[in-house]
Amino acid sequence: MNSKKKRTIKVFVDGEVLVIPHFSGIGHYTAALLSAVDKLLSTPEYSHFRFEIGAPKNLKHNLGRFNFENFIVRNMPFSPHTVNGLKKREILPPIDLLYGKRVYLFPNYSTWPTLFSQVIPIIYDLSFIQLPEYVEPRNQEFLVDQVNKSVQRSSKIITISRYIQGEIQNHFNLDKNKIDIVFPATDIENYYRRSEHDIVHTKAKFGVYGKYILFVGNIEPRKNLMTLLCAYEKLPKKIQDEYALLLVGARGWLDSDIHKKIIEMRISGLRVIQPIAYVEDNDIPALYSGASVFIYISKYEGFGIPPLESMACGTPVISSDNTSLPEAVGSAAIKVKATSQTEVNDAILKIISDPILVNKLVEQGYEQVQKYNWIKSAKQLLKSIEDVA
Repeated sequence: MNSKKKRTIKVFVDGEVLVIPHFSGIGHYTAALLSAVDKLLSTPEYSHFRFEIGAPKNLKHNLGRFNFENFIVRNMPFSPHTVNGLKKREILPPIDLLYGKRVYLFPNYSTWPTLFSQVIPIIYDLSFIQLPEYVEPRNQEFLVDQVNKSVQRSSKIITISRYIQGEIQNHFNLDKNKIDIVFPATDIENYYRRSEHDIVHTKAKFGVYGKYILFVGNIEPRKNLMTLLCAYEKLPKKIQDEYALLLVGARGWLDSDIHKKIIEMRISGLRVIQPIAYVEDNDIPALYSGASVFIYISKYEGFGIPPLESMACGTPVISSDNTSLPEAVGSAAIKVKATSQTEVNDAILKIISDPILVNKLVEQGYEQVQKYNWIKSAKQLLKSIEDVA
């Protein structure tokens, strides 16, 4: 018996996060997810999908680095700055008047209006609602307004963890079935244990010598760096002399107190290192690999990719026990209260003094990383699109 031919499903992706100069965590997630979708579109099972991706004409050349083979690139009529201005004034035209009836995927919280098409926004977290003091006020106001509109327009919502699914469901009083989870994953082709030669070379490149404790992420209050700095400050001097604290990340909102604390610690003789040069993505795996311990004790996360990247590179992890982080790290990390300097301090001392514990965490870390992969996530995304189409 002949199988019934599947109906063509047309999808338009707003590619703004892939082409703007600041390539954020959302950009990384979107790029990895769409690259996996691109692979699936080459297979018979998913050949009925037709994907288009839109970007402003003067920025769309930036899509070339992703080497998408099955995406048609379309010009979008406005710059990202203009789009946001039109959204604020509620005069942005319906996007399906420009590109026709499709399923529209918006990977960055905020959507365009439509007249007769299905809309799927990706909402990564509600930190701008739960911790508004850690978000720049104008951005916070914009996000609250736009996410409310996105939820109202949406046929389905994508998020990245069970924890955030629950938050969205409760805050907006939605049916749980309207919110699908498309988990982030770690690209194990890029994040793996690097050779000693690579580690030494990369450390030298950024002025890092000897053993170190590592943090990777934006330098901002939500990442709870003051607690990390104070915990490091309270380590025994012998440990401080042996282990530097390496902070890798871009400056974020409200970071002045953090930088003031770093300077004070340096003046007192503590080795708190921040690379002056921008750390490229391809240098990060070697820095993970060379660390004695990776610490990620945020006050709030939508998921938490850096701990998994560290695990993929064979480095033990200390994570906070809040929001979605326990879901991301499972039993493969030492979990601590984000507000407890003592717990952070004790966890550091445990790891650097117990090689058996380190081996156990490393092995469990490799297993935890395998639970998430981009192809599985891409299949879930395509199922969600098919459900609304």
